[in-house]
Amino acid sequence: MTLSYDNIFAAVSESPEQALLDKKCSDLMIKIHGILDLKNAPIKTIVQALGVTPSQARNLAKGNIEKFSFYELQTFVERLSPDIK
Repeated sequence: MTLSYDNIFAAVSESPEQALLDKKCSDLMIKIHGILDLKNAPIKTIVQALGVTPSQARNLAKGNIEKFSFYELQTFVERLSPDIK
């Protein structure tokens, strides 16, 4: 049995639209982690760089995508790198 997906979220999401949104959120989280190195950055640095609460900063550092909307993640990327849209 061979399964083929262009987007792994297609296998677990309720609709194709949700799968696409989940993938976009995942891509944004990866970009944020790459720019800010959230695994090694102190929570205070994340709070200051993104203008979030310490609780939100911890969720970002853990990669808890479900805690953020697409628009929040997109805003974080823009705050970190205004020339990236």
